[in-house]
Amino acid sequence: MSQNFLNVSYVIIGSRERLSRVKSYQIEKGTECLLCPFQSLQELPSILDSKIADLDSSVISLIPAGAFPRKAAREQLIHFSRSAYQFWGWYHFGNKFKGASQRIRKLNTFLNKVPQLEQGIFFSKLLYFSVGGLGDSGDNPFAELAKRFYLRLDPQKPLPSLTIRAKSLLY
Repeated sequence: MSQNFLNVSYVIIGSRERLSRVKSYQIEKGTECLLCPFQSLQELPSILDSKIADLDSSVISLIPAGAFPRKAAREQLIHFSRSAYQFWGWYHFGNKFKGASQRIRKLNTFLNKVPQLEQGIFFSKLLYFSVGGLGDSGDNPFAELAKRFYLRLDPQKPLPSLTIRAKSLLY
């Protein structure tokens, strides 16, 4: 039995200028990688809602520009996509950015259970629309979404960290 749908869609978010410098990614069969440029964080929720609604895949992974999931994480998402269950989660912090600011963000993620921008976030498409989409993006586009997801269910164990290719992620 062959699958006629995509398993996972990686949506790379960032400013138009930042995404113009992103090089293409090599991805597995059954996945797709889309760019989602925006002018300001205020317009990101409406852009993402319409882009995600048009996708045929069952799992969505929002990744900041300049980062991409490691192969082990991509394989795990494909495995998750084969289940009928709703789920969500984020990626571990990587080791590219070190210093006090990253330690504070790691602590914030540990205490508040809200993924930071450089961690990315993944979820089942059905769960995304069952909570009403992205909501207000604010400084951290994933904060409101994580709060909404927590109302439904607990996150998966974090996947391996993203490979960070640049210091500037969104802008």
